[in-house]
Amino acid sequence: MTLEQLIAPLSPAAFFADFWQRRPCLVDGADGRLAGLLSSRDVARLLYFGGIRAPQGMMLVKQGRHYDQSWARLDGTPHPEKVRAAWGAGYTIIVNALHRLWEPAAALVACLEEELHHAFNVNLYFSPPGSQGFNPHFDPMDVFILQLEGAKTWEIRERVPLASTTGDATAVPADRLPPVVLETELRAGSVLYLPRGFVHAARTTAAASLHLTVGVNLVTWADLMSAALAALRGDERWLEALPPAFLHGAPGMEARFRELAGELPRQLSFDGALARLGEQLISGKSPLAGDDLFQDKPELALDSVLTRREGMLVRVLEGPGYAGLQYPGGKLTGPAKIAPALHHVESHRRFSVASLPGELDGKEKMVLARRMVRDGLLAVDLTAAPVPAPGASPA
Repeated sequence: MTLEQLIAPLSPAAFFADFWQRRPCLVDGADGRLAGLLSSRDVARLLYFGGIRAPQGMMLVKQGRHYDQSWARLDGTPHPEKVRAAWGAGYTIIVNALHRLWEPAAALVACLEEELHHAFNVNLYFSPPGSQGFNPHFDPMDVFILQLEGAKTWEIRERVPLASTTGDATAVPADRLPPVVLETELRAGSVLYLPRGFVHAARTTAAASLHLTVGVNLVTWADLMSAALAALRGDERWLEALPPAFLHGAPGMEARFRELAGELPRQLSFDGALARLGEQLISGKSPLAGDDLFQDKPELALDSVLTRREGMLVRVLEGPGYAGLQYPGGKLTGPAKIAPALHHVESHRRFSVASLPGELDGKEKMVLARRMVRDGLLAVDLTAAPVPAPGASPA
């Protein structure tokens, strides 16, 4: 599911212009528009078969208090019957990092990361009727609330200043609550976007509620600067050890600090910083599961049509004499002459093998395409009509 599908009928352009990082956004949707992501019946399957481990992977919470009865086995997996008893007593079931346990949530995260280049995570909230999981609080990240079943009443208050974009949610005492800016009831199919720092609380109505919180772990300018500083490590001056007893302010230490800081404008590399952020976002991620894992790959030809698999964030790497492409699950490198073809893959979701640009002959294009299909970056579109190679005569 793309951002456009998530916030329809609002367009992404209107969303980024009017709401992103600025103010809450409510998108009403018909019941069923989020169907396929998760159902209340699936929650039971997760408890039995999801491999959840408490306390990191799951919590039971009511008005900010954790359930004080034993509900997990020695290995951390939940006792489903005990979890059901807690839920019946008014406790919300929270499953953290659902995208690591549930394929539709993983696909949602992959698509949003491919589109926005920020890191996403998904948590599940299953609340019984007439309950409230948390008291008013604010999050250090932006969130999309996806109401899947039932209804929940949300009270949104003005934003408070943030000192960090990491860490846990922060409760706000009742005597320090800012003014209310939005009160609304989310029903199945609704989506609510909250920028970080907006104080909020939610309560179920007479029916149970199931929603997903999609967190946006924002990559900030501070992160970009940190990445730029990390890229300086190729200069030996930045690898010099601090003097002994440096915490007490060794002689000459501040002068050396000022000297090195003065050189930063000349030393910092924007491209190097982006490369490090790209490495952090893509490295270690796996491609989404494909249905064709154990099927023979289709035979490729120059007129074969290829599509980039869903949720595959890619970036081109270039350096002296080489070019490469990084993507979830792998990295491809080769001579510099493959760079135009790799840029084509980065900017096009669908193309023929023959259309790969650059100074590549047909055999080289085939080798490159086979590698990307084998690694799961591209798939062969078997429904597409063959595309003639450039300059080929019609049959």
